[in-house]
Amino acid sequence: MIFIDVRVGASTGVFLLDTGAAASVLDAQFARAAHVRQGEPRQIEGRGGELGARQAELVDLVPAGGPAASVAPLVADLSDASKAIGEPLAGILGADYLRGFVLTLDYRAQRVGLARETVDPTDAVPIRLDQTPYVAARAILGGHIAEGEFGIDTGSNTAVEFWRPFAEARFGRDLGTRALGLGVAGESATARGRIDRLEVAGRAITAPEVNFADETRADDAGPRYGGVIGGPAWSGLVLTLDLPRRRMWVR
Repeated sequence: MIFIDVRVGASTGVFLLDTGAAASVLDAQFARAAHVRQGEPRQIEGRGGELGARQAELVDLVPAGGPAASVAPLVADLSDASKAIGEPLAGILGADYLRGFVLTLDYRAQRVGLARETVDPTDAVPIRLDQTPYVAARAILGGHIAEGEFGIDTGSNTAVEFWRPFAEARFGRDLGTRALGLGVAGESATARGRIDRLEVAGRAITAPEVNFADETRADDAGPRYGGVIGGPAWSGLVLTLDLPRRRMWVR
């Protein structure tokens, strides 16, 4: 998972960089310290259920060493998410901020780059960008092949999280070892295991850890929705998301 310092007004705090979050979120305590005005009640849907929130005014989010962009974030109590992640979160930097930039995530050097434009390489593959980005991928387990559209979710700490109906239809039932996980909205059921291979953007990722039991289907998911590809899938690689031109590539 990727954590960066972000400034809001005169306050700076640690944010989770989450391409799978449609809206940026400020922790309620951090928002008060930054004197961010709040308005109408809202709900955040995430793993574990719903979380109460409020719509905030338009503010400038300024990542350390990165460009500023104005968004209207949500404000919510992120203390449970902080405990689950093991990092005191001041907020979540979501796709509403990121969609204006070319995002380079260097998992080898542990660096994040944000640019307005870049050269598009010949091996770039298309992504679909609605509220959040999606890419076509293929998962292989034994003699079973599952092809679908997967959310690119840097806020997930599992390499692949399958939407359970998708996994059961293609791989069968009783998959993985059952356990409880924690998301932004509380506890959720998991079924941990591994698949043989994930093929995405011209790369073959061998034996990634997966969760077969994700019950959350994003509002902007397409009919071929398979789940999400999380940060650990890109370990040792450099992932570039050109969100304005809807392309991605991996090095």
